[in-house]
Amino acid sequence: MNRLSIDGAAAGLGRPLALLAAAGTAAGAAALAAGLLLGRAGAAFAALDAAFLYFAGLAAGSVALAAAVRIAHGGWARPILPIALAGEGFFGPALALLALLALGAHAFIPWAAGAGTGRLAALWVRLLLPSAALFALGWRFVARARRPDADDGRVRAAAVVYAAAYAVALSFWAYDLVMGLAGGPPATVIPAYYFMGAFLSGFAWVALVAALRDVSGPDLRHDVGKLLFGFIVVWTYLLWSLYLPTWYGNIPDEAAPLLLRWRGAYRPVTEAVLVAVFLWPFWLLFSERMKRRRATLAAGAAAVLLGLGAERFLLVLPSLQLPGGTLSFLIGGGVTVGVAGLFLLTVGARMGEARG
Repeated sequence: MNRLSIDGAAAGLGRPLALLAAAGTAAGAAALAAGLLLGRAGAAFAALDAAFLYFAGLAAGSVALAAAVRIAHGGWARPILPIALAGEGFFGPALALLALLALGAHAFIPWAAGAGTGRLAALWVRLLLPSAALFALGWRFVARARRPDADDGRVRAAAVVYAAAYAVALSFWAYDLVMGLAGGPPATVIPAYYFMGAFLSGFAWVALVAALRDVSGPDLRHDVGKLLFGFIVVWTYLLWSLYLPTWYGNIPDEAAPLLLRWRGAYRPVTEAVLVAVFLWPFWLLFSERMKRRRATLAAGAAAVLLGLGAERFLLVLPSLQLPGGTLSFLIGGGVTVGVAGLFLLTVGARMGEARG
């Protein structure tokens, strides 16, 4: 990692965190290479899939938050917009990681192992074309939004186009990188559940950074807390919409994916996700007094981020038959740390530019 990248991230995150992010990125590249060389390509690419779904979704979701604010004439949120727009910094690396996932599809997507050239080409088209369009539209929106002399009408028009592309592109990610891993009938709520979760993670990231930096007073924290509380409820409603029809239908093929996540080693992770994303922040952000506090808002947002990170792995890993053991765990963990480091370096650099 070159000095310019570390210096740029240090301006937004501080030098200690920027150095940790650079070290994590290098460790992730080494873990991915080790997975390929040591016969653990499946574990490496499965972790890359889950980490991509989380961090790329977070970056796209934070920019979608900025787009929603501009569409709704949300002048109250102006102080947090630079943090939200900084998610655009990860768009280029995210597209590169997506191309890497498409290249390694045969290693972790069950149907791709024996698929012909035509089906693999269709996978490439579904993943890369909507994503490239999304990121291009995101760059366009962010460039317009950051101009001091920007025309509000043109910014809102770019925001509307990006918001529509966001829902479409992330639905394709959910279709191929989540639903495509399972053998049973697809749950059609998964795309909406995924892109709303990505929006929530982007919002939680913005809320956490805003609270830690104290970019505004208690009134804005109250507004951010109310909106974060509302989207937590929306995410939970979509999860309930996934669970309830499966429960009352009681069809074995449809229930199997949920049962996989409610048995064995995955059950405590699922319980932790429900607590971290819904129960804990619901209680923490319920009252007006609690939403006005920096520490409370930061704690609620951090819990949501951690819970959604674990939930992305629950979307991916239980659907796959991967070799276990310490080696697979270390490789998967290393790849995840690498994507996290890359996210912090790129987004931190954009936040540094905004502060400068």
